[in-house]
Amino acid sequence: MIDVNTIDWNEAWKKPEGEEGKKKGFISCGRRWSDPDRCKRFSDAMKEDNWAGSRARISVMDIDEDSRILDVGAGPGTLAIPLASMAAHVTAVEPSEGMLSCLRENIALAGFPNIDIVPKKWEDVDVTHDLNLPYDVVVASYSLGFPDLREGILKMVNASSKYVYIFWFADMLSPWQRNYGEIWEKLYGIPRPSGNKPNIIYNLLHQMGIYANIDISKEESIHRYSSVEEAVSDQKDGLHLTTPEQEEILREYLDNKLIRENGKVVLREMTHRAKIWWNVNDQ
Repeated sequence: MIDVNTIDWNEAWKKPEGEEGKKKGFISCGRRWSDPDRCKRFSDAMKEDNWAGSRARISVMDIDEDSRILDVGAGPGTLAIPLASMAAHVTAVEPSEGMLSCLRENIALAGFPNIDIVPKKWEDVDVTHDLNLPYDVVVASYSLGFPDLREGILKMVNASSKYVYIFWFADMLSPWQRNYGEIWEKLYGIPRPSGNKPNIIYNLLHQMGIYANIDISKEESIHRYSSVEEAVSDQKDGLHLTTPEQEEILREYLDNKLIRENGKVVLREMTHRAKIWWNVNDQ
């Protein structure tokens, strides 16, 4: 039996499936969000119903009108825009040019003067010189794309005077592994990675002496496309498909899976999400 206390959970984060498994269905955040059209589709989806999905996530955070918030990996302003309407100040850290373009556009449309942007990867941010410390809340919402998780978390702790929030997938599966498990072996010639993964983030926090709270909720994410071909184009890049044969397997699968609604084709997924949070003063 493996003693979980002997596992280096930071190394487990870096190589969750070993080198071979890591190559399958993987694309870096930087590559994925370099496409301006993809960023625009994502931004439009986040803005639906006045950022309703984002506001639901914010509602479970301890935020008030005096809060100063640091949003790590802000994307198009998924949290930063609605947060700016209810808090004193928001700093949005976002490295991707595609996402930065959408973020700047959304800030201009919203007309909020209390958001500033740090256009860097989190691992390249100098907490002392690049940020206006301290922040009451530091949040990373599905944006843990930095390679060294321990270092990234320590920087979040150093930037916060009160709370740190992390939102991630409770089953530790990527959306690609979860959505395409049925055809994973057809696509890559290997079985899909096991869905029975330990929560690496929570275990690493424990090793770091951070005793965090964790809540699990069930959420639906919705992706809308103008056609099956647009869906294939978007999803094949995320899956890092390289051959026409792989693309055809994906096309056939999506043609059966996508739902037709109001002239669009829609991909829906229901997932268990984890909110992990702690007060840095209680550790």
